[in-house]
Amino acid sequence: MENPFYITGIIPEPYFCDREKETTWIIRTLENKAHILLSSPRRMGKTQLIRHVFEQQPIKDNYYTFYTDIYPTTSLHEFVLFLSKEIYSVLVPKGITVLNSFIAGLHSLAGCFGYDPVNNTPTFEIKLGDIRSPELTIEEIFRYLEKADKPCIFAIDEFQQIANYPEKNVEAMLRTHIQKMNNCLFIYAGSNRHILENMFNSAAKPFYNSAEQMYLDCIDKDVYTEFAEKQFAKAGRKIYPQAASFAYDLFDGHTYYVHNVLHNAFAYISSETVVDKDDIKKTLTDMLEEKGRTFVLLMAQLNYQQKETLIAIAKEGMASSVTSVAFVKKHALKSPSSVQYAIGTLLEKQLLTYQNKGRTKVYCLADRFLEMWICRTY
Repeated sequence: MENPFYITGIIPEPYFCDREKETTWIIRTLENKAHILLSSPRRMGKTQLIRHVFEQQPIKDNYYTFYTDIYPTTSLHEFVLFLSKEIYSVLVPKGITVLNSFIAGLHSLAGCFGYDPVNNTPTFEIKLGDIRSPELTIEEIFRYLEKADKPCIFAIDEFQQIANYPEKNVEAMLRTHIQKMNNCLFIYAGSNRHILENMFNSAAKPFYNSAEQMYLDCIDKDVYTEFAEKQFAKAGRKIYPQAASFAYDLFDGHTYYVHNVLHNAFAYISSETVVDKDDIKKTLTDMLEEKGRTFVLLMAQLNYQQKETLIAIAKEGMASSVTSVAFVKKHALKSPSSVQYAIGTLLEKQLLTYQNKGRTKVYCLADRFLEMWICRTY
């Protein structure tokens, strides 16, 4: 029996939970020729929502759709690499005519294209060193999208990364090209709400007021628990409503983590068993024990102050005023300055994230499983 709680790949329609209003809004906004800023905490489901929208008939039938996650990128060169590879991979199945149009437009990367006579397919062997002039290649990519034989939608996930590129005026350069385009719409997605809102809501920024905005929050608890019960029932199995509700509450409705626990409960608990709260607890314990091997190695890479600061924030869950004397004393930390320095490193290592509530930064661990493991271990 296929596990209905998908945690990798594209989620098929029957196994996609809710997001009906969000899907309708995104499609309507795109059909009205507006760009979109989609922000959410990491692992809340924005990537799956974008892919879900791309599979809907009004979009699938009428647009070329592209998606790339630029989270790993650290420069404009890498940004160009990710965009060009995505366009190539999408266009290959569309046929040689469409692909040739793209190849003909990328003069700056002409040497990267070839042909595999064995498989009778074109090839695109691009490396970072091949991108000598990223500004020129970006211009060629956008020119292709503007001249494509169908309208295009390009989703760029973790778009806030461009704010960290060492090259100057990346935002201004991209915005200059994009505002001239009529044949391509962009979905700018990301998990750092603070940076994204600054990019799109500050009058001093190039992307100011250039996209319709949506913040993706948790799926409603009643909707999600009903979905979970139905997925078990379709497979001829049962889960108590209280158990589904308990799994939801464990992670405050954070989609990825709830889905993970139910995925494992479905996979490893006997099909004859009606899943209850104790089964969810045991499933989570087993998962944390398995992940603990990796977490031990991760903690070993931190110095003492970083480790103690991470543990303190994990035990708080949501921690504010982390450099206050009260916080330092409560968790027996060295000093406010050492905490501040440790937090900077933990943010760089992407072990921490934060939200702005008024003028206060509220920190939490980026990985809820790590947070739970720390609370159980320390």
